Amino acid sequence: MLVVAALTWPGPRTVVDQLTGSTRTEEGRPGASAAGLAALEHALRIGESLGGKVVAVTIGPSAAEEMLREAVAAGAGGALRVDADPTDDEAVARALLAAVAERHGTPDVVVFGDDSGDVPGFLAAITDTAQALGLLELTVEQGVLNGLRRLDKGRRERLAIPMPAVCSVEPVLRPRRAGLPAMLAARNTTIPVVKPVVPGWTVRAGTIRAYRPRARILPIPAADQARDRIVALTNAVSAGGSATVVTPPDAAAAADLLLDYLSRHGYLGDTT
Repeated sequence: MLVVAALTWPGPRTVVDQLTGSTRTEEGRPGASAAGLAALEHALRIGESLGGKVVAVTIGPSAAEEMLREAVAAGAGGALRVDADPTDDEAVARALLAAVAERHGTPDVVVFGDDSGDVPGFLAAITDTAQALGLLELTVEQGVLNGLRRLDKGRRERLAIPMPAVCSVEPVLRPRRAGLPAMLAARNTTIPVVKPVVPGWTVRAGTIRAYRPRARILPIPAADQARDRIVALTNAVSAGGSATVVTPPDAAAAADLLLDYLSRHGYLGDTT
């Protein structure tokens, strides 16, 4: 049983001067967020209930190792820093999964804080596992993972979560405090670093536009006068034909009729 507590490294933030409008980059608050600490506490409790190993993982620079040492002092059985610079949440999920699998194997439960964006959803989709996001509680009862999350109008929803699972929790759980001996021992802990190889391709959504048929290729009219050429191109003086009603026997015949019509009117060009 492998339980992963995925902690978010805050990283740098952009500060805008209210008087001059100038911007500068500052380092964010070091350490895990309140949601990240709640995720760590939930992971530790799950590990204790199921007898599994708890590993704290983050993606960030070497400065993030102090945050991982604090997780080890709190009771995590291991820590892992992922040396990557992902460009979006999907890349974060792929890098996290590749690093954990390389070092520890496939996780059974991954717990995020609710400040992790779309990373939990992407990770659940990539691994084809159950997901339960925005949980207030995450407990183990008789070997079954149970969750509680908010609904509208003050309601609550109780979930039985099959494993393997990806979960995210709100910062409503107070994390445990590490003892002084554990903190001193964790100061000298060497944090392993993994630089995973993540595929560079990703799926991008394009702009939604109305359908525009292909331009028709028309021969140049042979008339000498400009007006005659315009009339020939627009077919303005010819009588309009009546609509043709077709009753194809099946979908394949309907598709053939449609393709034949588009081809005869120049929308498909030469399909041979």
